[in-house]
Amino acid sequence: MKLTMNRIMQGEDEVIIRYRDMNEQIEAIAQLVQGREQKIQGFLEDQILLLRPEEVLYLESVDGTAFAYLKDQVCRVRMSLWEAVLRYGGRGFFRCSKSMVINIYRIDHLRSEPGGRIRAYMENGEQVMISRKYAKSLRQILKGGAGEDGEQE
Repeated sequence: MKLTMNRIMQGEDEVIIRYRDMNEQIEAIAQLVQGREQKIQGFLEDQILLLRPEEVLYLESVDGTAFAYLKDQVCRVRMSLWEAVLRYGGRGFFRCSKSMVINIYRIDHLRSEPGGRIRAYMENGEQVMISRKYAKSLRQILKGGAGEDGEQE
C-alpha cells in the first residue's frame, strides 16, 4: 500500500482513500479516520481498559480465558481468539497457533526454526512461536499476498 501525505497551510484536513477492492485493512483505515475505531475492552484488577488494537502485541488463551499482552502489562479480555482475528485481521491480528493470535505489526524480527516453525521476537522482547500450521500463511502475508485460500486464516 502506498502512502502519500501533503501538508496544507489552510483549509480543512482531508483524507482521500483510493482502492481497487474494499478489504479489511481499507475498512479499518476508514473507520479510524471517521472516529469509529473499535476498541478492545480489557480488565486489569478492578479497572476496565479500552485498548486500541494497535496496542496489543498478542493474545493468548489460557484455560478458556483470553489475555491481551501489551508492551508492559497483561489484561484479561472477553473475546475469543477467533473473534479477534475476525474483527481485527485487517489490522494485523493473525492466528499463529491454537492458543495465540499475534499482531504482525508489533513484531520486531523473525527467525526460522526447525520443523517449519517461526519464532517471532516482539517489540517488548518477548518471543512467540508460530506453529508450522500457520507459518506458511504468515510467509504469504509478509510477501504481500494472502493465504492459500485467498484469505488470512
